[in-house]
Amino acid sequence: MTTDTMPTRAKWQPVKGEHRQRMRAEAANDYVDGSSIRAVAAHLSERYGPVSFGLARDLLLEAEVPMRSRTSGLRRRS
Repeated sequence: MTTDTMPTRAKWQPVKGEHRQRMRAEAANDYVDGSSIRAVAAHLSERYGPVSFGLARDLLLEAEVPMRSRTSGLRRRS
């Protein structure tokens, strides 16, 4: 196993230590680049195994990324 990859994890396994730090940094980069939280979760799931919306959001909050409003992509009728 190289340092760039980590084994996929089961859904119930917690993410701790260095793995969590890597996931947190990757999630923050994706979100700052404009991805939604769901897109961040999907991207992390491809690389690391199952990642829920809640875990992706927790990682972003831990990284202290400024969160966008929930309605930022929606149009409002006047």
